[in-house]
Amino acid sequence: MDYKNIDFCHNYDDGKILSDLNDADVILLGPSRVGKTPLSFYMGYFDLKVCNIPLVPEANLTEMFKSLPREKTFGLTRSVESIRKHRLSREENLGISSNYASEERIFDELMYAHDIYKTLRIPIIDLDKMAIEEATVFISKRISR
Repeated sequence: MDYKNIDFCHNYDDGKILSDLNDADVILLGPSRVGKTPLSFYMGYFDLKVCNIPLVPEANLTEMFKSLPREKTFGLTRSVESIRKHRLSREENLGISSNYASEERIFDELMYAHDIYKTLRIPIIDLDKMAIEEATVFISKRISR
């Protein structure tokens, strides 16, 4: 197995690199703890170069998002409850407490994310309703058109 695509996914994980996005086969957008990283690495295993970018309202990257190639950009979502469960677990593991896992914060982030998805007119994948394997097939079919 060639690990160059896994390396690409690692280098472009969580918005670490926002340049040269045209090199990516797939660009995933979504709030924290929605499942961007597991999906990215799973897709990387299947020879896709995936970049994932967290959607944080305070970062205000809306103009940059508008320049993303729509044909390979996908929005990820989950329910407030699902994201909250993952964030509470993360807070517990890190020994911190903040509004990061509050329902209000998550709801605001999801509303922001969906506004971005609507503006960009990109497909939305609900990872509460679709396993990463199914999401990979869905995305692969969309980008190979």
